[in-house]
Amino acid sequence: MRESVVRYIELAVAVAACYLAAVTSVQTTLYAMLEDKFKAWWLGKFLGPYAEYLDLFLIGVAVFMVISFWRKGEEAMFGRLFSLNMLLYFPAVLEYSTFNWVGLVLDYIPEYKVTSLWVFMVGLVLQVSYLMLRYTVRFREMREELTARGAIEEDIDQVTGGQMSFLILLLVATATFTGGVYMLSGPMRTFILSNISVGGVTPVLIGLICVFILTAGLVTYLRGASESTRHQ
Repeated sequence: MRESVVRYIELAVAVAACYLAAVTSVQTTLYAMLEDKFKAWWLGKFLGPYAEYLDLFLIGVAVFMVISFWRKGEEAMFGRLFSLNMLLYFPAVLEYSTFNWVGLVLDYIPEYKVTSLWVFMVGLVLQVSYLMLRYTVRFREMREELTARGAIEEDIDQVTGGQMSFLILLLVATATFTGGVYMLSGPMRTFILSNISVGGVTPVLIGLICVFILTAGLVTYLRGASESTRHQ
């Protein structure tokens, strides 16, 4: 598989993920509130009927930014791409949060325009897309290294093809595992609350354990990333 093919795959994945995140964002209650405030502002009044196209404008800007990040082709740029996608996706997460965080500051009552399954699927796409982009960057770096060592282009293409096949299996396994956790989360929550809960203490304890596990996982990941960078 040639590097140009890998680059176009990266572009398709990056644009698709950003588009889904942006479309999800403009359908949230928080966005609708901000849009109303914008239309009431002097700039919104100045734009008049064109203010109705704010959704398309924001989606277009987001996709343009993603394409500019993709053109750099660096892992740091893909990190910014992921941050942009998560920023767009975050209002949908707040929409389905069991605690109304936004309501502490604003008069916020969620009005669901997208389903929880849609929000989960978009989040899964963002996760899988970022994982894929990180690996394709490393594949391209390995191509450069093999080229510098004098490897034949046909052999390099075969190596890249094998790496992409492995990556596809990894992405399928990741999506399957994450989907399984999502499907089991409801029955597991019902089982835990109905069989283990004692006076409301257990939910707090479970929350603390989950926070501890997430923190430990994050620390382990950051240490591994720093050691990998140091060895390079």
